[in-house]
Amino acid sequence: MEKPDKLNRAKERTVLCFNFEHAKMNWQRKLSPFKWKVHNVTTLSQAVNLLKGNTILVAIAILTASTQKQAISIIANLVSSFPQIKWIAYSLDDNLKNSAVSAKFSEYCIDYFHYPICIERLAHTLGHAYGMAQLQPQIKAKNIASYDTATLIGKSNELRQLNNHIKKIAKVDSSLLITGETGTGKDLCAQLIHQQSARANSPLININCGALPESLIHSELFGHEKGAFTGAIDKYIGHIERAHQGTLFLDEIGDLPLELQVNLLHFLENHTIERLGGAKPITVDCRIIAATHIDLETAVVEGRFRKDLFHRLNILRLRVPGLREHREDIEAIAISFLKPFQQANPKLKFSNSAIECMLSYEWPGNVRELKNRVERAVVMQDGNTISNKDLGHHFAKIKMPTKNLNQQREDIDTEILLDAITRNNHNISAAARDLKISRTTFYRLIKKCNIKL
Repeated sequence: MEKPDKLNRAKERTVLCFNFEHAKMNWQRKLSPFKWKVHNVTTLSQAVNLLKGNTILVAIAILTASTQKQAISIIANLVSSFPQIKWIAYSLDDNLKNSAVSAKFSEYCIDYFHYPICIERLAHTLGHAYGMAQLQPQIKAKNIASYDTATLIGKSNELRQLNNHIKKIAKVDSSLLITGETGTGKDLCAQLIHQQSARANSPLININCGALPESLIHSELFGHEKGAFTGAIDKYIGHIERAHQGTLFLDEIGDLPLELQVNLLHFLENHTIERLGGAKPITVDCRIIAATHIDLETAVVEGRFRKDLFHRLNILRLRVPGLREHREDIEAIAISFLKPFQQANPKLKFSNSAIECMLSYEWPGNVRELKNRVERAVVMQDGNTISNKDLGHHFAKIKMPTKNLNQQREDIDTEILLDAITRNNHNISAAARDLKISRTTFYRLIKKCNIKL
């Protein structure tokens, strides 16, 4: 077996890590000695978006007996859409062999590991899978081209208007600011604009400004040279440079620190960057699309966001409506989220009570919450019909009261934050990771909700 130091001389390869159990093992740290770059995802949409924008040939599914039913449905969907990928299953317990569902894993996975795992064996298997996947490049090229068709689901006036605006915006190359509540699908709109633009054959690079530690944002955006700082053992090409001739999507731009806002403004003005530790300006031609769920005008007044950067980004503006604003589309969207799971169980469907409940609910988390509710219901249902109870215990109770929308959102945010803090024993860093937001965003929400730590 090859040693890590020998593998260090090889070219870095990429692996998708689909964490169905939300386990907190640091796969990047474990696999980096073997020259693997790890992309972690926890949902089907995250996986699809990542696979469409990157050449990935191997994937690991991390699961338990309780999540294998959900896992097999999602893996089946991904295999049909991205057949070039070789899958490896890793179970955190040893119960899969006792389940009838586990037999299906042999159809999609080339190998199976269980806890405790031997990283050297896993790295060897990954290398073998990667080599086998490279023998079928014609499948990869055909598949990626056929899957590149993201759509907005629904026939409401709001979505028709949104689609019309997207078509117009895609024809030009100006900077764009997408606004809307959390979970409305701002990233999907950015993807649609890129697909319909003249840059569609070049990369769409997506970076969440609120999910990166402040110490890494500069390096992630602008890159760094070898030896620029302790631990910079190789040159790193940043997200902006990778978006050359394509589109750079900056999600949650309102969470970008002020000092980085200056660097981004400089790039927007002259289209050049300098890698950290570098001395040579690099010209980059890319379109900038930024998105935020916060009121940037208010952030400018409060000094949290640069006024000049705001005006640079706000040349074009697109507002994505909340799910409650186009209720007639809820059923169609929910059914679209159910379809991937129907490949494993074609009889799976929503009950009338579940549909009525979804239509009457206010959806503070918008389309993202609807998707998460459907995935939860698939795991919790016992037969072939999803009931309103499967959608969540408190689901029907959270209806819009007479108080205003801002107060309603604040109450829900407060409950979610307190649950995360309690669940992680008052460890704020862990609670922020649990909610997939940065510590900066977490503290800002704590302050907004008047939570006393």
